[in-house]
Amino acid sequence: MRKEHPSVRFIEQCYALYEQKMYRVAYNILHDTFAAEDAVQDAFVRLMRSQACFEDPTSDDCKKYIITVIRNASIDIYNQRTKEIAGVPEFEELSEYVGTSQSEEMGIEDRDSLRSLVRKLPEKYRLVTECLALDELSVKETSMKLGISEPLVRKRYERAKAKLREGGADYEK
Repeated sequence: MRKEHPSVRFIEQCYALYEQKMYRVAYNILHDTFAAEDAVQDAFVRLMRSQACFEDPTSDDCKKYIITVIRNASIDIYNQRTKEIAGVPEFEELSEYVGTSQSEEMGIEDRDSLRSLVRKLPEKYRLVTECLALDELSVKETSMKLGISEPLVRKRYERAKAKLREGGADYEK
């Protein structure tokens, strides 16, 4: 049964008992050692803030609660990272393929050069790339416009960038 006002001793016991288990749960979600360590730290901060306290740290209720907290902390970090990746200006990413740096503003000639490269892509990649890089739509807007899921938009865009990196490779595959 949960009590309010956790003691420092309770948190220390939980840390000793569950720190490695929590790390494994976080790593299985995040697949990144540093992010998993951050998730464990965030989870313990959440435990302290929640003031949850159990009479026995080894009880099943306590284990379930801690697993829930670490899972939620890991998912929050995963979602944050996904948003950061999706929030990168797509147009700037592609500008490197036509010889401009991200710090430079892309001129009309560079934009035309990029458009000609994008036109050579297979239609499913071309449509996504035009929306994201040239029309500067968000992943969500592109998803809605094309009627496909957001993860599929990201994957097609990733594949389009890979094809553009290959340069003269056969785009029609």
